[in-house]
Amino acid sequence: MRTRERLFRHAKSFDDDIETVIERVLDEIEGGEGYVSPAAADGLPNDLLAEDAYWLPILELLDEAGGNDKGSAVIDALENRLTGKFSASDHRRLKTGETRWRNRARFARLRMKEKGLISADSPRGIWEMTPAGAAFLHEQRDRSEKATR
Repeated sequence: MRTRERLFRHAKSFDDDIETVIERVLDEIEGGEGYVSPAAADGLPNDLLAEDAYWLPILELLDEAGGNDKGSAVIDALENRLTGKFSASDHRRLKTGETRWRNRARFARLRMKEKGLISADSPRGIWEMTPAGAAFLHEQRDRSEKATR
């Protein structure tokens, strides 16, 4: 059996990518806080906020900032933007001392960069929305408006 197939046996949803699965497996091996193995969960759903749930709020914050902002400022603003959506698991601290949701926000930014929604060429510490990111944001806003009509 190929390594990729073995890793995806540990996926919890169709949204899980290799990086997320590896992080989860490493947390299990290292006994990381916040990790609940499938056996220990006793069938309970994963209560972490989905990584892609960060995308729209990140793009909205960048848009409000004129297209780019310091990554630390975006993450700080996310806390207010996503209030009420985080679970107790999201607020647990990793071994590094960082709150899990902040770590996941950084991984969300990485995925967005891979998808071309955030620039890979911006200065260190700066998150910059690309034209594709702006188009994605406007598309999502249009869908939301149509759904509320």
